[in-house]
Parts: sequence; C-alpha cells; structure tokens
Amino acid sequence: MSGIDDSLLKALRAIREGRFVYGKDTGASDILGNMCEKLGLPRSYGDPITGRINCMVIHEGNPYGCEANAMIRFLKGFIKIFPVYFGVHLAPPLLFRTSRLIQDPVNSLAHILIASVRSSAFLGTYIGIIWYSICLVRTRIGHQLLGIDQSILDNTWPPLVGSMLCGLSLLIESRHRRGEMTLYVVPRALFSITERVLHPLKQTAWWNKFGSSYTEAIVFAASMTVVLHALHKDKEMVRPSIRGLMSWVLKKEMDENKRLVEGHEEDDEGHLEVKIKK
Repeated sequence: MSGIDDSLLKALRAIREGRFVYGKDTGASDILGNMCEKLGLPRSYGDPITGRINCMVIHEGNPYGCEANAMIRFLKGFIKIFPVYFGVHLAPPLLFRTSRLIQDPVNSLAHILIASVRSSAFLGTYIGIIWYSICLVRTRIGHQLLGIDQSILDNTWPPLVGSMLCGLSLLIESRHRRGEMTLYVVPRALFSITERVLHPLKQTAWWNKFGSSYTEAIVFAASMTVVLHALHKDKEMVRPSIRGLMSWVLKKEMDENKRLVEGHEEDDEGHLEVKIKK
C-alpha cells in the first residue's frame, strides 16, 4: 500500500547489515543502480560511493521535493484504498440494517460516504507521515540542518521516527474505530516485539517455529473472547456492526444459547411459583 520499491527495501537491509557502505565500493551499487535506470535517473544517484542516496531515488523519480512526495503518497494511498473502505462501510447497512437503508437512503449513503472518506484519509495520512518523516530525518533535519553522517541517518532513525509518528493518523478516525483497530494492531505489535526480542534466543530452541506466531494467535483469541463474552452477557456493549456480523456468523450457536437461557428462566419461574404456593 505504501508503494515502496523492493530495491529500496534491499538497500535498507544492506545498510543495516554493513553491505551498503557510503563512501566505499562494496559491490552493492547495483542494488539501486538498476532502479535508477528504470526511473530514468543517473546510476550515480543510487551509488553508495557518492556518500548519499539522492532524494529523487527515495521519491522514485518525483523531482518536486520531499513535501510534494508526501502529498503524492497520500493521494495515491487515498485513491487506492477508498473503494475498499467504501465496501467495508457499505456492507453492515446492506446486510444487517437494510430497512434503515431503504427508509432513508440519502442520509444513509451520505453517512457511508463520509465514513469512507474519513477512513481513507486516515490511511493516506498514515502513509504520508511515514514518507515525510523519512525525508525529514534523513534530509531536512539530519543532512541539511545538522550535517549528521548519512550512514547513521539511513540505518535506523528514519524508519523508527516514521513508525512512531504515523500512529498519530489514527486521530482522524472516529473513536469507536480506533478501538476496533486495536484488536488487530496489538497482536501484530506483540508479534513484531517477540520476533525481534526472541529471534536470537529461539534459533536453537525447540519452540523456534511457532514462538511469535503463537503469541499473536493467543492475544487475538483473548481479544475475541472478550468480544464474545460481551455479546453473550449484554449485546448493547458491542457496536451494532460487530454485533450484526457476529450474530450472522454465530447464528446457530446464539439461537441455541437463547433457548437454553429461556429454558432456565422458565424453570426458575416454575420453582418460584411452587415455593410461593407452599
């Protein structure tokens, strides 16, 4: 979704592993050299011997600067994801609140459209912040303002700062949507943490094949348990869209549970009547 070229990812990995060293010929010039030719740029723009990867390579040929690149990335992300989010916001009313959609189609569609634009703006901003944070750290501040060694700037700081700041885009989304995203983001974050922290330890351990994956699965299962428990105890605690979806998926189980609950209530009422008569 971010549109990053595989060559840039390979270059970042090579920098981190010490195979792409600025100011030295380590035989890694082809990593970005071929990408430069494809973009119509001089091969020297991606050659580490020059001491720095040119911004136009990071921008994938866009000559208008870092700020314009961030805006272009935002627009591309927005346009690409809008049909997906429109379908996501249209599905619940179409499947579970059809009568309301038929009774008031104008307001319903307006609400769906606004929600889709909002969600698409969130993801577009998420992408734009990551890209501009990279440019801000490696070029605007690190290189132009502070003159920090480029090998330090391109090793860790730009991706780190971008990853930290992009979460602010979540403020564009509505409050209840932020909570929903937590169900997905937290397990993935734990997966990343455990993968990085445990990787050196698990290479020779018996659990090396499933450590991080099982951690993610367990956390996701715990999150779904909370949702299902709330759905069982009090449906009003769960958002209508989630309630409708879960009720549709678990229709048979919920109908059986409802019959059991009603049966217990009837038994309790019968016992109470007997006690009163006595």
